[in-house]
Amino acid sequence: MSLLLFGATEITLVSVFGAILLGIIIYYCFVPMKSLFVALFAGCYIPSFRLISIKNRKLNVKEVVASYILAKKSKKDISLNDIENFKLEGGNIDNVIKALNLAQEAGIKLDFNLACAIERASGDAYKLVQDAIVSQIVETGEIKAFTQDNIEIIVNAKFSVKANLNKYVNGLGLDDLKNNVSAWIMENIARTKDHKTIMVEPNQSLLSNLDLRVVCQKSMYELLDINILSVDIGRDLNMENEVKSAEKEKIYAQIEAERRKNAEEIKELQMRTKTEEMKSTVLQAEAEVPQAISQAIKEGRFSVMDYYKLMNLQADTALRRAIINDSKNTDDDEGDFM
Repeated sequence: MSLLLFGATEITLVSVFGAILLGIIIYYCFVPMKSLFVALFAGCYIPSFRLISIKNRKLNVKEVVASYILAKKSKKDISLNDIENFKLEGGNIDNVIKALNLAQEAGIKLDFNLACAIERASGDAYKLVQDAIVSQIVETGEIKAFTQDNIEIIVNAKFSVKANLNKYVNGLGLDDLKNNVSAWIMENIARTKDHKTIMVEPNQSLLSNLDLRVVCQKSMYELLDINILSVDIGRDLNMENEVKSAEKEKIYAQIEAERRKNAEEIKELQMRTKTEEMKSTVLQAEAEVPQAISQAIKEGRFSVMDYYKLMNLQADTALRRAIINDSKNTDDDEGDFM
């Protein structure tokens, strides 16, 4: 009986020991022990069930613990839930914590929620806090506009800005601010009556009425100052209009000359046509002469002797003309020789 009781006690002890050992094995399998001890030695104890929960949420336990330790060492009131939720959104919580530390050192007011919003929007809250501390120089590039005397002015300006963290989420970006500055300068160029005024005093002419607060009112950047880097003269519309006018006059002159040429050609063609008509009339009349002579002879109004006299007269006239032409040609040849 005592042997049976002893055997039952041993079985019970072995079962209890096995259950404890099994529980320890299961505990070590599910709990990330390395992260647990890292947090513990850093003075940021995290319960094992929380580590299991973090692991079950498909988060990197090592990164979450490191971020939590960084937050506690930075003395920031950031809970483990805040870190987990921001990690689930895909954000970089380390950037947020570094940004908070940098803002605190610079005396800039920045809370955790705003820092998270900036990180979501920009992807680098730490860099933006740096921009809020140290100003950056931005160039507008070439700004072109025409003055009232039709001269194109090409301006290149630069301005310094600082990021305004409180206006970052809802404010306009740097490109929009650059466009606002460019539009303001273009408007001032367009209002200028004489381009020489801009060339002599560019800053006074283009920036005298520029209100920095109004320009950056809707921007997430604060405009600190602005200066004109360079001013050049571009196109001259007056000269271009004169050239275009001269080209038009040239075209009109060519058209008029072509019209006159066509009119002369038409007139010459008409003269040729009239000449041909007159020749045709003469030939027709000459063709009727023999018939008229024949008819006159038949009717007794013209004798054969009269006909022969007429023929002799024509021959004599032709001979005289030939002699006169020969004498003229001889005189011309002698004149050329002389």
